[in-house]
Amino acid sequence: MESQLLNIRCDNCGSEYRISSRGEMVCRFCGSMIYLSDKDFESYKNTRDNMLSEDRFMNDVLASDGDVLHLWNSGSKVNFTTGNGTLISLDSYYSVILPEKEMYIGKDRILIVFANSTDVTKFSSSLSQIVYPSADIKDLSRFLPNIIYKATLEDGRGILVISKTENIYPLYLFGNLKATTVAWIISRFENLGCLLEFSNMDFEEIKLENLFINPKMHELYILDGWEGVSKTSKRNYLKDIRRIAKDIMDISTAPKLCIDFLDRAPAPVAYDDFKDWDDVIMNGFNGHNFHQFNT
Repeated sequence: MESQLLNIRCDNCGSEYRISSRGEMVCRFCGSMIYLSDKDFESYKNTRDNMLSEDRFMNDVLASDGDVLHLWNSGSKVNFTTGNGTLISLDSYYSVILPEKEMYIGKDRILIVFANSTDVTKFSSSLSQIVYPSADIKDLSRFLPNIIYKATLEDGRGILVISKTENIYPLYLFGNLKATTVAWIISRFENLGCLLEFSNMDFEEIKLENLFINPKMHELYILDGWEGVSKTSKRNYLKDIRRIAKDIMDISTAPKLCIDFLDRAPAPVAYDDFKDWDDVIMNGFNGHNFHQFNT
């Protein structure tokens, strides 16, 4: 029987695979990919043709639909001048002002201004030392900072300009999230934790303001704090994500296995911690089932 739509569910989060502009079957919500040959589509020729002519276009539109939570309502202009006279301007919607740095968040850029200009070098150096596995099917670099400009300001401070898309938001804007939402945040972090393990790196401390999320695509980004990363066998980030998860979660919505995971010490290595968390997903949340943001 001819199928109108080939129904292939993502093993990772339970959403439905769709075809990307490059032709892969991609889960828009967790980034997992599978590759199907023409033989796989033998019984689904109409589906294949429909996906190639229409679904690819639809997915490209859906992947770039802007401010999905409508949080970018009004901003204030911030301006900085570099040592060579270049003016840097941003419509800042949210900011974080700390003694050691300031962060200004716009629709498509983030400005980080460091009190100590050497932190710019530390930040970019940490990113350059990350080692990606050869089978990096999730394209993990997408969830780390993409530095598009760095400079020393006229007052001696350092500045980084980081690109972002409009539908990426600071995690600190959200609280009292349901456990099903925090679960995918933890899952994405555990992926990145394995990357840090692979690179033998650790954060001095991951703070809530270092993390950003795309609520629609179920993606988490570590876009700040990289000046505090070093080569070490410690895995403080596994403790940090437990603390952050408990801070933003409505604990009353969490299954016992989830609470137990957050309350106990992490596994010694990130790979084992990831396995422990996957056991929570399978047995505490009844498997990889897709949930809309905060449902």
